[in-house]
Amino acid sequence: MNFDENNGGGGLVAPSNLTRLIGGLAFMASIVSAALIILTLAVTGFSVFRRYFIGHPLTWSDELSGFLVVAIVMLGAAEVLRKGEHVSVDIFSENATGRKRWILEFWSNLSIAIVAAVLCVSAINSVQFSLMFGIYSDSYLEAPLWIPQSFLVVGAGLLCLLAAAKCLDLIFVRNRP
Repeated sequence: MNFDENNGGGGLVAPSNLTRLIGGLAFMASIVSAALIILTLAVTGFSVFRRYFIGHPLTWSDELSGFLVVAIVMLGAAEVLRKGEHVSVDIFSENATGRKRWILEFWSNLSIAIVAAVLCVSAINSVQFSLMFGIYSDSYLEAPLWIPQSFLVVGAGLLCLLAAAKCLDLIFVRNRP
């Protein structure tokens, strides 16, 4: 059993203060994500009530729910990594020990950091483009697109930072405390 399986980290080494700080931000983002799940449930329930009981459906609720789902996923992604519950090939990750385990964990975190960084840069460019040209969604909601795109920036940024911090922990933290 590794050091932080008991506290949800799933790593080979004790998390550094930097990793704990970013993990705390990831946890706070997951709380917002959980609140957005409740909001999505409320909007969907209200929409169903309006459609089937009053006979006047909300035209914007599906689009809002779609934007909220993006926010939910992106704000929860770093927390999933923090808790060590991201997707892995169990046959490799659970059976690897020693150096092989270290390489798998390092490669996993490095891959996550790279993909998240690319997503974050792309999302920043999208937000800037949407702000520059004043782009709005083309459905009934007519929301400024920079708002839902901003959740991509925050979520991918947190995911990148946490994965990079975990890589640094693997490199610089030698043993468990």
